[in-house]
Amino acid sequence: MDQLLKTLFFIILFIPTSSAALPDDSNKAMQIHASSTLFDFKKGFNTYEGDVNVIQGTTHLTADRLTTQNNDKRKMEEAIAYGLKNPARYWTLPKDGDLEFHAQAKTITFYPLKSLVKLEGDVIVTQGDSSFHGPVILYNIKDQTVSSPASNKGRATIIIEPNQLK
Repeated sequence: MDQLLKTLFFIILFIPTSSAALPDDSNKAMQIHASSTLFDFKKGFNTYEGDVNVIQGTTHLTADRLTTQNNDKRKMEEAIAYGLKNPARYWTLPKDGDLEFHAQAKTITFYPLKSLVKLEGDVIVTQGDSSFHGPVILYNIKDQTVSSPASNKGRATIIIEPNQLK
């Protein structure tokens, strides 16, 4: 369970110094493929739409739409991956020898400057046979806390396989 919680929401697509993916992933070029893009350099807002696919080393993100908002210092304040037709999906290899880590939700929001990740809507997180399901999952990267607030949309379920306890 410790390994699952450690990698649960380290979405390293926007955290190059994170240890949630292979260390050299952050040194790889980031490729973003989309049907259309809009860059508003003045406002710091970028939009990628239509079969969005982001690849950086062993890290991948797919979504129907991805938006990013930068502050006046050109630091990313927010990134939102939307699964409009299909869930937004993220997967990576945390480190050599680990099982691949997968997360999917209708919306994946990342606040890199606050070290927060929010997954909403039919959330499924898996690593090997262990999994976490719920309507909303919040992760504070700095404090390494995971929470699933009470929701009228369902309950959270954690399945931990004994062979994955470390």
